Amino acid sequence: MLKIICAVFFMLLSLQVVASPTLKTEGGSIEYQIKEGGDTVVLFDAGALSGMAGWDPIWNRLPADITAIRFSRLGEGNSGPCVGQRNAADYVHEVEQILFALNIKTPVIYVAHSLGAATARNFAATHKGQVAAMLMVDPENPRDIDIVLKLNPDGGQQEIETIKKSDYAAGKGKWCFLDMMWDKSTAKGVAEIGDIPVTLIAGVKVPKQPTSAFDSAEGRKLWGQYQSEWVTRFPQGKAIVTEKSSHFVQDDEPELVVSELIKLVNKVKVDHKTIQPSSVPQAK
Repeated sequence: MLKIICAVFFMLLSLQVVASPTLKTEGGSIEYQIKEGGDTVVLFDAGALSGMAGWDPIWNRLPADITAIRFSRLGEGNSGPCVGQRNAADYVHEVEQILFALNIKTPVIYVAHSLGAATARNFAATHKGQVAAMLMVDPENPRDIDIVLKLNPDGGQQEIETIKKSDYAAGKGKWCFLDMMWDKSTAKGVAEIGDIPVTLIAGVKVPKQPTSAFDSAEGRKLWGQYQSEWVTRFPQGKAIVTEKSSHFVQDDEPELVVSELIKLVNKVKVDHKTIQPSSVPQAK
């Protein structure tokens, strides 16, 4: 919501701008970076406004045996501007174009933070078989409004409408993700995505001075509960609820994010080796 978006904006003002390569998409130029390593491809999709710089805290800690790709969606980072409000399908198509332009033909491990997780879910549901596993870092969850309504039954709806109005006012003409962020449709889950390994890390650290019911101890508890309920519906789902991190887990606990990624990479490699022999004709 607005508080998180503004925090990201001011944080990014202090980052040094470094030129990155770009690729052309139907909507404009996308900045990206590739760290080449092994055959396992890991795609990093950041939260709103972060751009690919949102992964800086872990980028130089990534294992050497993966090929890592990060990018900034249109309208963010050093990518070209976006036009109008974009929907979930637009962001999925953006990722499709990035992978096609980079000639990525193998299933990826999709690592996503915050709003990027909505695209990760939608991409995995749209392209079954093209996502080998997902690591969700305090992902967007449409049930955030349920927390506000539960803890503030009398004024919760008005609080939500006020925040929404503020978001659209602050982002007028420049934030193209607001329609998707405020689309509180049920998140795509195991029924749409299928049985793949999914690890979710939920940051539930309580601020020293909570400014809303959502940030209160009870609000943080419900956030961890709702996030866990989503991921544990996957047969290979794993929930990690950490009280040491707030929303930006990759900033607060970078070693945790990298550790869980390594576990997923190793699992995908083992699973690939297990099923590979059955596809190879036996010599007669």
